[in-house]
Amino acid sequence: ELQVTMAAVKRHFDAEEFEEALPLVTEAYKAKPGNLLVVRSYIFTLVNVSQWENVLKACKKHEDLEDVDFEHAYSLYRLNRFKEALEILGSRKSKDPEEVARRTRLEAQIQYRLSSYDSCADMYCRLQKEDPEDTGLLVNAVAAHVAGEQSRKAMAMVSRNQEALESSYELCFNAACALIDEGRLKEAEAQLARAKQLCTEELVQAEDAAEADASLLEDHEELAAINVQQACVLQRCGKEDEAKELYDKVLRQKPAEGHEVDVTVLAVACNNVVALRSEGKSLFDSLKRINVASKESLEHKLTRRQMVDIACNKILLLLQAHKMDVAKKELEKLRQSYSDHPRVALVQAAMAYREKKSKACEEVLQSYLTSHPDDAQVILPLAQLYAQQHKHEAAVEVLAKLPLSSRTQPTTVEAIVSLYNRQKNPEKAVACLREAIQYWSKNEEETDTLGQVLRIAARVAVQIKDRALAAEVYQSFLENIDGSDYEALCGLVQALSVTDPERATEYAERLQVPSFDHLDAEELEAQPIPKVGAMFSQRRRDRDEEADGKLTKPKKKRKRKIRYPKGFDPENPGPPPDPERWLPKRERSEFKKKMRKRDKHLLRGPQGAITTEDFRKQGPSTAQVEVSKDAAGPSRRSNRKNKGK
Repeated sequence: ELQVTMAAVKRHFDAEEFEEALPLVTEAYKAKPGNLLVVRSYIFTLVNVSQWENVLKACKKHEDLEDVDFEHAYSLYRLNRFKEALEILGSRKSKDPEEVARRTRLEAQIQYRLSSYDSCADMYCRLQKEDPEDTGLLVNAVAAHVAGEQSRKAMAMVSRNQEALESSYELCFNAACALIDEGRLKEAEAQLARAKQLCTEELVQAEDAAEADASLLEDHEELAAINVQQACVLQRCGKEDEAKELYDKVLRQKPAEGHEVDVTVLAVACNNVVALRSEGKSLFDSLKRINVASKESLEHKLTRRQMVDIACNKILLLLQAHKMDVAKKELEKLRQSYSDHPRVALVQAAMAYREKKSKACEEVLQSYLTSHPDDAQVILPLAQLYAQQHKHEAAVEVLAKLPLSSRTQPTTVEAIVSLYNRQKNPEKAVACLREAIQYWSKNEEETDTLGQVLRIAARVAVQIKDRALAAEVYQSFLENIDGSDYEALCGLVQALSVTDPERATEYAERLQVPSFDHLDAEELEAQPIPKVGAMFSQRRRDRDEEADGKLTKPKKKRKRKIRYPKGFDPENPGPPPDPERWLPKRERSEFKKKMRKRDKHLLRGPQGAITTEDFRKQGPSTAQVEVSKDAAGPSRRSNRKNKGK
């Protein structure tokens, strides 16, 4: 009977019908719990139906079996118990090469979840050398380098595997992420376009669709991550409207049966939409979106950098919404999880600065730099704080702590030179420029950066009137960057005209001066001196054109954009305004004339009072006329009883 049951289980396995195989293999496991084949079949079925708690129970029950160590560690990995999974993998070593490779892949993935990206990348690189045909190993290695903020290492791996780049959309996507980190946005945009093309081709083959129907797959969940990264590139390029349109497109996608956009992609899109908005705009919606992106369930799915960025953005939004107490609680959580991250120190300093505690802000940044002295993310804000406080010497001292590669960046060089000029110390400014020129001259691949530094140096040399430095810089630009640059050549001639007239003459011969041979000098002298003013006025030109019989072009009226009042919606304007709103009140149809003082007959007094004029018109007095007793009825007072005292 067991053989019949296991045969039926095998048929279901071959057809990948694991749900149907589960009751059969469970029955066999209850009957023969000590049979190795039954145990392995039972655990294998539970793994394929994703019942991780049951897998863990079964593996613990059969801990003595070496064959279930991988499933035991994998179930712990899926339950986010990463350290326990590493202990299981390290408890017993296997001699089977395939089993060793399988365990190494799982260990690399666990290291990725633990944010140990360097260890993860090393493992994948080692596996990729052993099996160079497996493109997935290369994709994962590049992804680990990108997540660990090692974009140069990632691009080095990609450059060594150009053939794989032409066939794998995942590798193109990871390469684009590395290029974004390096600021090479145009190249990143090209890689993302290539990744989208390759992914669409694979989807067309997988869905058995015609190439003409490729546009119908635009909303496929596999393309969502590529669309979000394309929007990120557009956002960094300043094309905010196009970026927002792409983000909204991904966030509006309705999940179909079995086709849902990955939650990490949605979280990144929500965070980027919030970052796209200007400060103080749509705070309620931004807080709602950032709460979606910072759910605890995403903790083990997002990378370390993504988690920190989303948490920092949430705190900054809370500060904008004036929810200081909630922001402090979120900051405390962030400090407990990522105490050594520079963004955490920056958010803490921003909170102190928001409370107008400049001294506390400075102390936070300085305390972080004591343990991380060369972190550019914290050095630059501290230097900016000193510059705002007009502490130029302190700002320069802080910027001097930057590593050479960061200190010689064009924007940083310009900031340092500006601070030295404010201190009236041109010698140190020139020394800083020479250091940057020397550094970038050694890197032959960074000619664009060298050109930017040389332009800054030329501008500064002209400002401080250092002709020798200006000549040196312009000559270097012509020799190393662009020998046909007319502006640089003119600058070189002008600088050398003071320091070395002979060389200035040599370079001046290279200037292409326009020819004036066709002009007659005597004719030019006979011409009247042109007048400015009325001669060149528009009215004079129109009069001359009318005399010649030419029709003047009518002036184009400038179309001005209608400026509506604040809060007015032109699509729903509501009731029309009062047409008499511009008339004085006394001329409006609904105006009621107020009573004037001279209308005495309209005045009111005590009850029964009348004006004297009306009284005189009534006739003679009737005070002495006797009133008939029969004419009037009995008085109301006559029937009342006297009240006792």
